[in-house]
Amino acid sequence: MVDPDVVRRRLREIDRRLEALDAIRAEGGEAFQQSRGLQAQVERHMQLAIQAAIDIAVHIVSEDSALTPEDYGSTFLILARIGVVDESLAKRLRSAAGLRNILVHAYLDVDPQMMWANMEHLEDLRRFAAAIQKYLTA
Repeated sequence: MVDPDVVRRRLREIDRRLEALDAIRAEGGEAFQQSRGLQAQVERHMQLAIQAAIDIAVHIVSEDSALTPEDYGSTFLILARIGVVDESLAKRLRSAAGLRNILVHAYLDVDPQMMWANMEHLEDLRRFAAAIQKYLTA
């Protein structure tokens, strides 16, 4: 059985991290490119927001599906198959899981321009959170 408290705690974390990322984005791309501190903040906030989404997806899939994901990214595709999120969002979230892997495992190769470009995809995490809220109330 899906534990709503576990899921809601992670939803709050996503919201907290997105709020911080929005504040950094408001400072603009030039400030971001010139500040290693801002770059590090974006990397960490992005990593944890995506990780919280992954944790939610794994929790729901393990409880509400007989399917076994191949990796973190495919967990979002299973959520689409069981009707929790739409397929196009699931595909974008699968890419986000790939970004999380880069941030965790290939951190020496993180490009600040790539990170700034990924700031354009924060809405996907908001859509995911909204879909999960809807799932919890269903």
